[in-house]
Amino acid sequence: MQENKKNFIYLLSLIVLIVLLFFLIRPEKINSMEFNILDGEKLKSDDINKILILNFWATDCPTCIKEMPDLAKIHHEFKDDIELIAVAMPYDLPSRVINFKNKNALPFKVAIDPDNRILSEFEQVKLTPTTIIADKNKTIYQTIIGEINYENLKETILKLR
Repeated sequence: MQENKKNFIYLLSLIVLIVLLFFLIRPEKINSMEFNILDGEKLKSDDINKILILNFWATDCPTCIKEMPDLAKIHHEFKDDIELIAVAMPYDLPSRVINFKNKNALPFKVAIDPDNRILSEFEQVKLTPTTIIADKNKTIYQTIIGEINYENLKETILKLR
C-alpha cells in the first residue's frame, strides 16, 4: 500500500512538472501586426508565408550599418524562402530612414514604426541591432542581439526552410 502511494505521488509530480514545462517553455509567436513599408505598402504579418526575419535597427547605430551588406546578401540568397524586414526604431526620423535606404540601395523591405506599435510587441528588443527570426508559422525560433553572423544566419534559414 505504501509503495502504491509513493508511485502515485511520483507520477503526479512528474505530470505536474511536464505541464509546468509546457507552459513555461512554450514558444512565443509573432502576433498579427501591420508593417508600414517605406514604399507605401502595408504588409500584414498574417499574409507572410515565409520565414520572417525582423531586424530592428537605427540609422545612427554603427553595428546596424555594418551588418546591412550581410542582410542584403541573405536577402538575395534566400528571397524565395524569407521575408526580411528592417524595422527602423521609432526615434529614427522617417526622412533619415528613407535617405539611408536609398543611399545604400537596400534590397529588402524597410519599415518605419513612428507610433511604436511594432517595437512594443517585442519586449526583448532593448538594443540595436536586434534580429528576430520566426518560422513560417510565426513561432519565434531565435533572437540575435547585436550584429548578425552571416554563416550562422544562413544555417538557421536552412534549418527552417
